Amino acid sequence: MKRLAVLFFILFSTLSFGQTEDSTQNLTFEQIKDDSWMDGAFLIKRFNFLPALQENAGTLGLTEEQKKIINSFYNKYYDRMVELAKSVQEKEKQLQELVINGGDSKKIKELIVEIAKEKAELTVYNIKEVRTLQSALTKEQFEKLKNLANQRII
Repeated sequence: MKRLAVLFFILFSTLSFGQTEDSTQNLTFEQIKDDSWMDGAFLIKRFNFLPALQENAGTLGLTEEQKKIINSFYNKYYDRMVELAKSVQEKEKQLQELVINGGDSKKIKELIVEIAKEKAELTVYNIKEVRTLQSALTKEQFEKLKNLANQRII
């Protein structure tokens, strides 16, 4: 458990200071299709405000500047998030096959560590996504978005 905590800290520190930009250009939050397939790829339950944001952008009264800030996040990180989620899913399938078919213990352990690292990285991006929304929106807008997101879940 200590290793996972250290790993999470390292990933968070790395992503905070050594950010890399992905190739997505001019992606807007309105253009992103349903990505709920990624929900299981996070280390903890995903904070997914995107559907509520897409459905209620007008109700929230987003300004062009706010949209620009939000879209900047998706331009920088969304491709990497998708890549990580796909990788986690594939590695989890490999892990299941190895376990059920009596695979090599060393390979199983390696896959578990790789999955944990990728889930941690993906979770850090999700936290960055929430922080972006919190900084772009007013306190009232973010509270409204949280309520709208909760209503979608229930």
